[in-house]
Amino acid sequence: MTKRPPRAVKTTLERLWKSAVVWSWILNGFRLAFGIIVLPLVLRVLTQADDIVRVLRLRGIPRLIPGAEPYLFNFFLHLMQMGRLAKADVIIAHYAFSAWALKRLAHKTIVLSHGIEWHLENMTWDDRVHERVAKACLEKFKLVVNDTHYLRHFGFEAPPAQGCFTELSPGKWFIPNCVDTIKFQATAGLPALKQRNIILVPRQITADRGIDLAIKAFRLLADENKDLTLCLMGKRRPGRYLDYIEILIKDLGLGNRVFFEPDVENKRMPDYYSSALVTLIPTLRREGTSLSALESMSCGIATVSTNAAGLADLPTVQCNPDEIAVAQALKDTLRKRTEVGLSQQETVRRIFNMKNWANAWLQVIRSVASG
Repeated sequence: MTKRPPRAVKTTLERLWKSAVVWSWILNGFRLAFGIIVLPLVLRVLTQADDIVRVLRLRGIPRLIPGAEPYLFNFFLHLMQMGRLAKADVIIAHYAFSAWALKRLAHKTIVLSHGIEWHLENMTWDDRVHERVAKACLEKFKLVVNDTHYLRHFGFEAPPAQGCFTELSPGKWFIPNCVDTIKFQATAGLPALKQRNIILVPRQITADRGIDLAIKAFRLLADENKDLTLCLMGKRRPGRYLDYIEILIKDLGLGNRVFFEPDVENKRMPDYYSSALVTLIPTLRREGTSLSALESMSCGIATVSTNAAGLADLPTVQCNPDEIAVAQALKDTLRKRTEVGLSQQETVRRIFNMKNWANAWLQVIRSVASG
């Protein structure tokens, strides 16, 4: 004789079966499992090409565990792709952290640094791991940096803005970011933006990019320059920082003077740069040789930046990353923006062009490929 479950248990199970909340949990569980495991595996099978090495990426896990993605990437890179990478003549690894999985292929691997990617203040465990790995890679790998700040951080003699496209130390090259100076030229601009007399801040809305610094500096200019507006152009990621920025704009009484523009395709950016009186790059940390700054200057638009990190290697009008210094730099530059813009444009087109960039990279690749 089959023993029936107690009535209380039966009642509870029936309620759970009918509960929308429980079914929501179940369906979300299936959806999460599909997103984390099934879909990446299917896409990998469907998109794998003989000449492309794709690393399995479980995109759902970093949503649950922030910061996990680089560790997962390294794990699957080492687990599944070392055989294919071993057949390559030269490997370029973006960032030292990704290169560490390729230690046994170090003789043919170039580490490319886009700037210090960890925080230097209030360091977390993850920041310290990234820094230790980067330091270890200096001894084992060839290195290309796109800013000298990275080398100075690790004790190398590398003055800002000196030695572009050269080997500053054995196996350590400085190749700054460069731009397509044909693509990035002045245009007629966008009438709707030009009539607003904008200072353009083409940056993602994140704390590292110094958006709050730009707003505070603009506040110091706003009263005596009543025709100016500040255009914040870039990805807006929902969260505490975006909430803070929106509150800051309101609290400073700049609701009708500071506005957001969504990010657009890169090919459309010359129109936006050409609509600005001045471009501002207010970065606080974790920056290489900013492409936004170079693109703006290539278009002949006077560009102001802080002197933080890799920005010190650029021909921008530079200042310390504090609101008074930024406001003064903007004020001075606005007075002579045409002259400044032409001077910066000449420098960028002469130095930070794709021909110089390509020639320097060819030298590095040949050096590594020849052993």
